[in-house]
Amino acid sequence: MAVGNVVVLSQVICYVLSFAVSFFVFIPVSINNGEFKGHCLLHATGTWKQIKESALTELTDLHWGPSSACNFTVFIGIAVMIVSLFYIIWESRYLIRGTDSSWLDAFTTAVVSVLVAICIFSTGITVSGGFSDWCSLITNKLSGIDRCENGGDITFDVDLQLNTANYFMEYQVAQFGLWSLWMCWVALSFLSIIKLYRYHKQETFLNSVSQQRDKLLRRVGHQGSYESVNS
Repeated sequence: MAVGNVVVLSQVICYVLSFAVSFFVFIPVSINNGEFKGHCLLHATGTWKQIKESALTELTDLHWGPSSACNFTVFIGIAVMIVSLFYIIWESRYLIRGTDSSWLDAFTTAVVSVLVAICIFSTGITVSGGFSDWCSLITNKLSGIDRCENGGDITFDVDLQLNTANYFMEYQVAQFGLWSLWMCWVALSFLSIIKLYRYHKQETFLNSVSQQRDKLLRRVGHQGSYESVNS
């Protein structure tokens, strides 16, 4: 298999992995948004206070995180799924035909790959940092909860009607999906840069061959003129 086909095959594999892993991002976050009635737990803040005449504590003054943090995570997951599906079809055509994309296509793919990798990285930082803040709130020394995964039994305001049983698993899956996606798109960025470098190297080689050919033609033409004069 030619080097170009190996690169294209590697890209297709990464796009397939990206397509599959993207479901691990937007599905759990969407489910959590539904269970929390549209409230975003990322970067949420609150205060634990002891209930009067009781050893129990309750979470009061709860301020939910910005909904944009959760909604953007869902958007990124869906957007990456669509982009991955597009490139699976796009690159598979070249793989089946045994050809490769043009320099412009390779450059566009490289730019898209880098931008997607940056977006996924920033989203991963937001989700990991926001969920860490939530866990810090849940495991406050006044809460009596020592581990974040044990916070599913917290009782919030009855009017909120929140289902907190699965939030830990949902965001663990989402974080796994985001960082796995990021690694996929870093690999895709690297492969795209390799392809661009190969095009540049090929162009340099062709220019060198063209220059040598021109020199040879000029030399042959000069010798022909010299022989004509002598004769």
